[in-house]
Amino acid sequence: MLETLTLGPLQTNCYVYADAGEAMVVDAAADADVILAAAGRLGARIRLIVCTHAHFDHIGALDALARETAAPVYVHSEDIPLLAAGGLLPANLTEDDLPGDLPSWFVPPPSLSATPIAITDGQHLPVGRADFEVLHTPGHTPGSCCLYCPEQAILFSGDTLFRLGVGRADLPGGDSHALLRSIKRRLFTLPDATVVYPGHGPSTSIGLEKRRNPFVRASV
Repeated sequence: MLETLTLGPLQTNCYVYADAGEAMVVDAAADADVILAAAGRLGARIRLIVCTHAHFDHIGALDALARETAAPVYVHSEDIPLLAAGGLLPANLTEDDLPGDLPSWFVPPPSLSATPIAITDGQHLPVGRADFEVLHTPGHTPGSCCLYCPEQAILFSGDTLFRLGVGRADLPGGDSHALLRSIKRRLFTLPDATVVYPGHGPSTSIGLEKRRNPFVRASV
């Protein structure tokens, strides 16, 4: 069972995936109470919270949700400094490194009181009877990851791959070449029927993106 919640000022997709009474939250973007209510509707207890990456619009409810559920928080090791900095600037950068189009309403989310658990490429995260493999897909951020469940033929792609689009790579730590390499070498090798649930916008499929994604096709 899967519920999609579109939360926060940047309309970020937060996913609550449930199986056998256990739930995984992917990208606790905002509004912890809304996320908790979704898990309740699915009849599941939140057992783990996973960040596809640590940008501020994907972690707004992270601390509140972790406090409420005592669920462990997983993020790739290369994004832990970004998480510690409030989801915008790694510790070694300053505001001068930011693009000039940041919105005036931006406020860094609360610091995470729990210690995050570093995930690595190829690691498996069980949720009830389901099993999700961590795919490290750097480019949008150094530690961007996707979560793939072959049995259910679904992929949570974060801000790496969108429907007919790709994540931006002009924020600190972004790398456009690494992003396209991650998509072509890691995601486009998955079965075409795999349903992709991105960090923003509607779902898509690997097959559709291989055929029609203009950003990836233009790089071939």
